[in-house]
Amino acid sequence: MKTIICSVGTSAARNLGVKPADLTNWVNQQKVKDEISTEYAAEQVFNTFRDISPEGENLKNKLSAEIHSLVRIGITSKDKIILLASSTNDGYCCALAVEKYLNYYWNGIYVKTEKVPGLQVNNAELFRTKGVVEFVRLILREVDNYDVNNIILNPTGGFKALVPYTVLLGMLKGIKCDYIFEQSTTLLELPPLPVEFKRSQFEAYRNLFEKIERETAISTAEWEQRVPYAERKMLEPLVDFSDAEVTLSAVGFLFLDEMRSPSVLVPFLSQKAIKDCFDNLAQLDDCDPFRYLLRVATSKEALERATHINVGNGLYWLKPGRTTDRYLVSTEGWRMLIWRAIREDQEGSNYASTVTVNPNTERQKYSPFMRMDFVN
Repeated sequence: MKTIICSVGTSAARNLGVKPADLTNWVNQQKVKDEISTEYAAEQVFNTFRDISPEGENLKNKLSAEIHSLVRIGITSKDKIILLASSTNDGYCCALAVEKYLNYYWNGIYVKTEKVPGLQVNNAELFRTKGVVEFVRLILREVDNYDVNNIILNPTGGFKALVPYTVLLGMLKGIKCDYIFEQSTTLLELPPLPVEFKRSQFEAYRNLFEKIERETAISTAEWEQRVPYAERKMLEPLVDFSDAEVTLSAVGFLFLDEMRSPSVLVPFLSQKAIKDCFDNLAQLDDCDPFRYLLRVATSKEALERATHINVGNGLYWLKPGRTTDRYLVSTEGWRMLIWRAIREDQEGSNYASTVTVNPNTERQKYSPFMRMDFVN
């Protein structure tokens, strides 16, 4: 089961016969009882492509960019789709039309449409200072709500300016980013890269960033008072300057979120676990044990959520979610030791009793433990 977070544009209205520049006016003219109804407008847009099946040349030529990319990703009725739409009526209308289409062709699929405040094209300042920030904030919220190991970011639809922010977010959070570039029919996959930043450089200003977030803005005078001139160039990408005020930029909001979730453990794999991962778990589709273990090691909350069975002697099993891979781990100071990595579909549901390790008497059998970033 995948969770795809997808930005949405207005390409769903391509068959409507209305020029893109006139789409907003058209949506605003669709009324129910003399009131503008984006739901009614979305139903009409949906009707223009409802009977176009999601396959072949239809994907590129007759359906929206979002539907095209989601089909290439390989969605099923068991997946979750989060559609992030602009704050305008035309953008929200098109997102609702895409939602209707997904529900129509993938019966039982979970689809949620969210309107992103400030995400529009008429006011560049509002787009930069609020739209992009809210876009990043909503993605981070969804990342916290779902299993990050099965999340895919899909910035194909909507504003191209959102792509670099989405890619950066994916890199920092270890989430795969898939999208279709321009008129291509090929899905581009950007794997989660092991990106890190020097936390110490930013940690010194964490209280200042948190104050900006809490109060929305601080004065430029306060910024210049608290940040030495030599440090300002390094920190400028994290803030926006406007009307003698300093606010957090989208990148700043993202980095602040990272500073609040510092690395707490470093994974080390036993010789047996290394063999388990490469010879066995590697055969599973959509299973990346190294990415998963890094994720739970760098977040106390993620580690607590993943802990499934405590078997004593400081050992406990980790369960990623609705997958078959399981990991037997323990912690020693700043190290997380991975003793075994197994598949429940092979070992059976009673694996915690049948796959056993005694760390007191069998350590030599599993040693040496190798730091994970030297393994993969």
